[in-house]
Amino acid sequence: MKAFRYERAKTVEAAVAASSDATAILKANGLDLLDRLKERVNEPDRIVTLIDVPGLDKIEKLENGAIRIGAMATLSDVAASPLLAATAPLRRSLVKAAEEAASPQLRNRATVGGNLCQHTRCGYYRVKTFDCLKRGGGGCPARAAGGVQETAGIFGNELCASAHPSSLAPVFGALGAQVVVVGKGGERRMSIGELYTAPVSGKASDTTLAPGDVITAVEIPFQRPDRAAFYEVRQRAAFDWALVSCAVAFDGGEVAVKPGAGIWLGSVAPTPIRAVAAETYLIGKSFSDGVARATAQAAALGGTPLVGNTYKVELVKVAVHRALMAAWEKS
Repeated sequence: MKAFRYERAKTVEAAVAASSDATAILKANGLDLLDRLKERVNEPDRIVTLIDVPGLDKIEKLENGAIRIGAMATLSDVAASPLLAATAPLRRSLVKAAEEAASPQLRNRATVGGNLCQHTRCGYYRVKTFDCLKRGGGGCPARAAGGVQETAGIFGNELCASAHPSSLAPVFGALGAQVVVVGKGGERRMSIGELYTAPVSGKASDTTLAPGDVITAVEIPFQRPDRAAFYEVRQRAAFDWALVSCAVAFDGGEVAVKPGAGIWLGSVAPTPIRAVAAETYLIGKSFSDGVARATAQAAALGGTPLVGNTYKVELVKVAVHRALMAAWEKS
């Protein structure tokens, strides 16, 4: 890997200042970053670590009832949190997503902020010999004839067929969480949808974060849904990235599902995506297995699979249906 200067910021403000130009890159615990450095996908002059910044690993309930999860909290912290496990919706969604991600060793180091900001695992992006759009190339090798397409995205894949690997992002999206970001202009909040951006030539990151922007926490609002769940399909039950994941959250259902239902998909597009058509269908319906299946059908609409991953359309239907049924079991 390229030689770089390593800086240990002691405060969020120091991290913002030290990472405010394009030659620097932020590091949480560095699991994804280390891979990218070794593969020379990223070659920064300076790495600014958040390890020494106090308080970024807290999981706490705020005075207004919202739950704040620090960006440096590990997936193991999330999976073991009594606060998050105390209610069925969070236990079935966020806790489940955290405890099923990667392997126990990786969960002990992987952070919430890192999970949201990790780069695609697409091999064409990770190996510099390929002409990849994300690295300024002229196209998407996965879309080309003979390209490896089995794990590629099936939505929004016209320019780039990568699949975003975050397991937590769909859950935070479905729960209506806000990402807390501190940058050169101070603190601001953004939704999960606002955190991510469609592929642009030469832009490796999938987020809208600018140099100097530091994710400090994710806040789940105090008005949380009565029902929520997460479901993912993987090739192996052991360490693997999801082929398709789904997070759902909604209120009601005995008479009618109330407005505000959230259905988010992961590993099917360059960014986590909201299944708007499925949400629209579900809202106002009295919940049943049939409604869940029809909602799952709606979630798969608009998919444009490649020759090698048409199976993902059916997996979307399976993941959405099973997530909805799991959410329906309230206790």
